[in-house]
Amino acid sequence: MTATSNGSTTSIPVLLLKNPSSGHEDPYTIHFSSNPPSPSSTYQPLYVPVLEHTSYIEPILTILDPFLKGGDTELSSSSFPFGGFIFTSQRAVEAFASAIAHFSSKVNGDTFGPESLMLERLEHLAIPLYAVGPATALSLDGIVQEYLPDCWIRGGEDAGSGEVLADLILRDYNASYDKRADKATEEASGERQRKKKPLLFLTGAKHRDIIPVKLASAPPEQRIDVEELIVYASTESQSFASDVATVLETLTTVPMRWIVIFSPMAGEMLLRALAWLDEDLTKTRGPEHPCWVGRRTFIASIGPTTRDHMKKTFGYEVDVCAGKPSPEGVRRGIEEFLRKRGLVPQ
Repeated sequence: MTATSNGSTTSIPVLLLKNPSSGHEDPYTIHFSSNPPSPSSTYQPLYVPVLEHTSYIEPILTILDPFLKGGDTELSSSSFPFGGFIFTSQRAVEAFASAIAHFSSKVNGDTFGPESLMLERLEHLAIPLYAVGPATALSLDGIVQEYLPDCWIRGGEDAGSGEVLADLILRDYNASYDKRADKATEEASGERQRKKKPLLFLTGAKHRDIIPVKLASAPPEQRIDVEELIVYASTESQSFASDVATVLETLTTVPMRWIVIFSPMAGEMLLRALAWLDEDLTKTRGPEHPCWVGRRTFIASIGPTTRDHMKKTFGYEVDVCAGKPSPEGVRRGIEEFLRKRGLVPQ
């Protein structure tokens, strides 16, 4: 699909350096397609993946298998060793979904085996699922509706970063834990003697430790233990530079095209792909270089971490930094840029 510009309608390409959501329409596609910048222009969302992913479901199966094999007809939250799950990416959600799908077949009614277990037992698990960002939460929502109806999602739109989600977890998990305490233990002891269960963090082989560190360093009465489980690995896409070039070649006639970067790694890869770095690949080219003449490609950052990395490492200032790490935040940043230049109505 090629962006076009004619007398009546202008299409503004927005190249998103990410994998589109799987299992549902990507929130960026929905938002940009539904919110044109002006009556005479539209957005054209496009995608180029930065990373290639490999899922590992075996660690998840190891956690779930003993409890799905139990003798009780229901998997009670009190018997599950974790008080909730943490997800910071759609890749982790996809690995989790693949593991659950592994249990989705049933053999001879209630016969359990490593390849076929009663998935119905999961329906009685009632714990929170903490998610960074709206896309991760949306991916989780399908799993909750189909397999985990008693679980609930926290974070999402209200937690666009790991740091914000950690703060939310400290408030939410500590406040709600009394409601999920084991009543049998309480009644047997005659007093509230309970051990706060850890949270299970499904993550990639390379990840930041903001959430575990923040939860572990909270005051003793609020401290939450986190067990990390590696469920996927990511490597740089070998075809990224050629993929970007191919897309941009189809957009040579448009007056402006935007590229949205979602991580410092994506920013670095993009600067190399655009040939905007010097010969040493350490700094952006000087202002006199031909690559800046008549520039029509503009860069938007998902947030300040990526923006600051680009400035500090390469001396490159992005054109827009989203005020909120969401489709709306990115769009609003782009439209503010356009309004300041008189390209869309005030």
